[in-house]
Amino acid sequence: MIIVIPSYREPALLQSFESLYRCRRPSCFTEVIVVVNHPEHAPEEAIRQNETSLHDAQRWASRHNDRRLRFHVIYKPDVSEKNAGVGYARKTGMDEAVYRFLHSGVNDGVIIGFDADSICDENYLEEIEQAFFDGKSIHGASVYYEHPLEGDEYDAIVYEGILLYELHLRYLNQALRYAGFPYAYHAVGSSFAVRASAYVMQGGMNKRKAGEDFHFLQKIIPLGNYAAINTTRVIPSPRQSDRVPFGTGASIRRWMDNSPATINTYPLEPFEDLKQLFAVVPLFFKANPAVITELRTSFSSPMQDYLLQNSYLEHLAQASANSASPEAFTKRFFGWFDGLKTVKYLNNSCRQGYGKQPPETAAVRLLQKMGYESGFTAREVLQIYRNMERRQ
Repeated sequence: MIIVIPSYREPALLQSFESLYRCRRPSCFTEVIVVVNHPEHAPEEAIRQNETSLHDAQRWASRHNDRRLRFHVIYKPDVSEKNAGVGYARKTGMDEAVYRFLHSGVNDGVIIGFDADSICDENYLEEIEQAFFDGKSIHGASVYYEHPLEGDEYDAIVYEGILLYELHLRYLNQALRYAGFPYAYHAVGSSFAVRASAYVMQGGMNKRKAGEDFHFLQKIIPLGNYAAINTTRVIPSPRQSDRVPFGTGASIRRWMDNSPATINTYPLEPFEDLKQLFAVVPLFFKANPAVITELRTSFSSPMQDYLLQNSYLEHLAQASANSASPEAFTKRFFGWFDGLKTVKYLNNSCRQGYGKQPPETAAVRLLQKMGYESGFTAREVLQIYRNMERRQ
């Protein structure tokens, strides 16, 4: 197994090294590749921090590498503005992992995504190994994570913000499951793993400056045999960041700048729309356009508009023509109406009138659909969602 860590302006990199080093050793050999990188024309402060990280990481590795767990550092300074970003750094490390597997004669190793500001439980490596090598043939997996909700490292307002942001992420995942979306998994850069063969088959990591993890996993999850590893835990940092335009760090930065009204999520209504659509997908198989149109007119106005804008009749006809059964048709349908298209619908429908809500409001509404009572605090709601996902 090879763990890949992108690192740009990361003062706590060695904390992640120490956490991985404390893990109980799996039976397979494991390596860690950290890609210290910065763009051309990076601020002098960022360059100095990277040079410090490079020196410290190399020195730490020389003192701690052992037979079963080894740390390597790749230095990529002055990356062109066109390519520079977390996607490029992650791709550099993951491509190097594939090369190292091939060079070592490893037929199908596992590449693990981690972040330079994250730590993990001591059974982290063991549980990932078991998920991939214990007689199973999964292509990839999302690893369970929990942000810290209290402590002395950050101001109280940071912990308040990360609670709401994590609740948004967990609500989004569970609401997609409620809607019947078959590919509802977390896509967090610090918390995923993929088999090297699937990585190569799907064209590798992209070079996006943000959201690279989401877009990459939308190519891996539909392959099937995707899992959620909920028996261990990654603990990502709740800190704010100005390195990416969206995601955890950017959301916390906006929260700090504009608290308390900047962390919102999708209301339940668009998920009800998706649930209605996904429930009738098999009925589209080999149906004539008049029947399909009649089904469409039963949907909400935002959903009808979205289907028309995306030439749904053409895609449904194509899927039917290339499918021998409703099951095959359904798989093709979700190859078209995939994770990206689903998120675009959520955003479009909110702009058209649904608006957005505080995560605790939307999350409680979904819990009520599941039979829970109301009256929980935001922290209690988050704990319910965490427990729910631990059991799945």
